Amino acid sequence: MKKILRMIIFSGLSFYITSLIIKGFAIKTDPYSLITAAFILAIVYYLITPLIKLILLPLNILTLGLVSIFVYILLFNFVINKFNLVVIHPWVFPGGNFGGISIPQIEFNYWLTLITSSVLYSTIINLLEMTL
Repeated sequence: MKKILRMIIFSGLSFYITSLIIKGFAIKTDPYSLITAAFILAIVYYLITPLIKLILLPLNILTLGLVSIFVYILLFNFVINKFNLVVIHPWVFPGGNFGGISIPQIEFNYWLTLITSSVLYSTIINLLEMTL
């Protein structure tokens, strides 16, 4: 029970932090939507994704993990579109200087926003799991 609650909390935190960082990834503001999205994405991330990775293991080995990333992005897109809990729209990253590195302005379309959101969501969950 503790592990299930932890994975839902990590999923919710990751979902919320992703919406703060990526301006084209907007969650609905009511708490019910956030909890529902966290629960559904936790199920997908912790149960369905490892199963699909196991099934596609030979293909993952041949492509050095690219199939796994592609499948995760498709699952993320399916959950978001099926349950209408998130609005993804194109946006413009204004650019800036970070640590002496100049990053230019970048225009994100729907798919680039989706890819960036799913990778960031997964990265945040992995970081939370490593720290706690």
